[in-house]
Amino acid sequence: MSSTLTGARMSYAAALIASVGYGVYVVLAYQCIRRLVRRTQTWTLGRVALLTYTSLLFALQTIYFVAGCKWSEIEFVESSVDPAVFASQQSSMLAVLKDTVYTVNIWVADIFLLYRAYIIWGGHYICLAPFITYLGALATGIGLLVEISKPGAAFGQVAVIDFGTPFWSLSVTTNVLSTILIAGRLTYRRRAMYRIQQNQENYRVHSNTTASAIFAESAAMYAIVALIYIPLFARNLTLQYPFSALMGAVVSIAPTLIILRMAGGKAVTREWSNIPLTAVNAIPSSQRESHVASTDKTVC
Repeated sequence: MSSTLTGARMSYAAALIASVGYGVYVVLAYQCIRRLVRRTQTWTLGRVALLTYTSLLFALQTIYFVAGCKWSEIEFVESSVDPAVFASQQSSMLAVLKDTVYTVNIWVADIFLLYRAYIIWGGHYICLAPFITYLGALATGIGLLVEISKPGAAFGQVAVIDFGTPFWSLSVTTNVLSTILIAGRLTYRRRAMYRIQQNQENYRVHSNTTASAIFAESAAMYAIVALIYIPLFARNLTLQYPFSALMGAVVSIAPTLIILRMAGGKAVTREWSNIPLTAVNAIPSSQRESHVASTDKTVC
């Protein structure tokens, strides 16, 4: 009885976290769409792609949230009258829809982070490492959805855990590798530019290399939450429920923060990332800031 009550409490906490997380995400998504639409520059392919991606992410996150609200209504209202109702929903169309959108949302968010790593590294082949783990996440994610859609399937079953654990592990590995690549690249350039700043009194370190910018650009938020969630899921602990809901929100919030910076012209672009630091040294100090800033005028 105690374990059942604990599970219900954790599930209720997950519903609250999901609601707050979705509210935060909606505000950020609105700001992104507003900035992308209202930009005075000519519409480019990159701008259209960002708007399309943001709209897709918003649609997926909204479907997941609505399905989660209906799931909570069944769990806390209908099943209180008849417990068999909730048990019959474990592999229902609603459950399959919710889990499918959740998984696809992770795929969509991961591919955007891979794109950012590719941009920040200027297309370097080192970005193949997280791409390989992403392919693994695609394969195991499909297997997870197949297992979940089977009649009578539910989280906690061996087959589901056997696919779910490698899926989230590979997704997290993709995010961790991308985070390390992005944060490492930006941190290196930040330190190099600080050395330039010490030698040139008129040079100011660009806003792309601040600590907060590095945190946002690397999507470290999602990687941290996911690293906490995986062992909880693998051991089938009830504490996984609130962290699952938190992951469901953060997986969309992390790329949206990057897009928000891109829409505002503050995100790192391929041109900025590829500026040779020796070339920056060669530019007169009075012109350096305008030279570096000029690489951020295009949404890419």
